[in-house]
Amino acid sequence: MPVARLHVRVALGSHGLGQYVEDAAIITSELAANAVQHACGNGTQTIGVTLTHAGSPAAVTVTVSDSSPQGPTRRDTLPGSEHGRGLQIVEALSAHWGWRQESGGKAVFAVLAREA
Repeated sequence: MPVARLHVRVALGSHGLGQYVEDAAIITSELAANAVQHACGNGTQTIGVTLTHAGSPAAVTVTVSDSSPQGPTRRDTLPGSEHGRGLQIVEALSAHWGWRQESGGKAVFAVLAREA
């Protein structure tokens, strides 16, 4: 089991949010991969990952921050393309996603929610 998935499983499972584990792990992986690819050109930048739980109905927000001020761009890709699908996957698995400027970069977030 990849380390990121294990950490997500433990973090969410210990709070009774196990139904979000798989989607949260995939979203975390996609957003972190985007941050590494687009914001960490020389390897010195830091990427932050935060999982946040909101009460009723239960929701989990995955946030990945990086040092690039440039916002993410969702691309329409051709069938068979091996790249450019990350934000499409995030969009498909989350209730909604977006991004915001932050001091020293940006944060990209995705909200996972189930109907009450």
